Amino acid sequence: MNWGKELRAFRQRTGLKQEAAAHLLGVSQAYVSRLENSTASPSSQLEMKLERLLQEPEHRPLFEHFRTTISHSPHLISMLAEIDGKIYVDTVSEALRDYGTPFQRLLPGEVLESANSDVIEILDAFLDLGAFSGRIASMQVTWTYDYEGEPVSHWRTTEIPVRDDAGRWYLHGAHVEISAEEKAQLLRDWGGHIKVRTFSADSDAEGDAEPKPANDIEAA
Repeated sequence: MNWGKELRAFRQRTGLKQEAAAHLLGVSQAYVSRLENSTASPSSQLEMKLERLLQEPEHRPLFEHFRTTISHSPHLISMLAEIDGKIYVDTVSEALRDYGTPFQRLLPGEVLESANSDVIEILDAFLDLGAFSGRIASMQVTWTYDYEGEPVSHWRTTEIPVRDDAGRWYLHGAHVEISAEEKAQLLRDWGGHIKVRTFSADSDAEGDAEPKPANDIEAA
């Protein structure tokens, strides 16, 4: 691990000054500076102190606590991330892991791929509509899990963009199983598999600090 890089990122997240970090680690401010600039290497004892400092709950980034709430949720929850045009599974809840089909392949750190036409359409829409860049307020999707061409279960998923401490966007998804009739009704109501909630036209980067969701659009 690059301890200097990790320590610098930790200080930026928490607003901790080098002098305060030095006090917590029992070293000088000059040593912290050298460590962060990769001109010093920590001893094994200092590595243990660094690890404790970075991992203690009160020092963890707020978003890490959010991930933890997802991981231990009794509800069917997932969180997705986008890297270089590919969608990855970031976090899944215990309930989702235990549910089985069709979620058994949602492994954190793995690329989310599917041969299901509904899912392929939805994943493409996530990228095309800017779901990972804060351009939408929310997105509802309906999809069917099928096996060898036969429908097994139908789902409605609500995706909400959320941003971490560093400004990176994720999609927080809540999944609910529905009947075939309920899915058919959603397709009629939405005109397709996807309903997107956008921000009001008069809320922009120089306007409201908290844009107000106002407009619904359908993406077939």
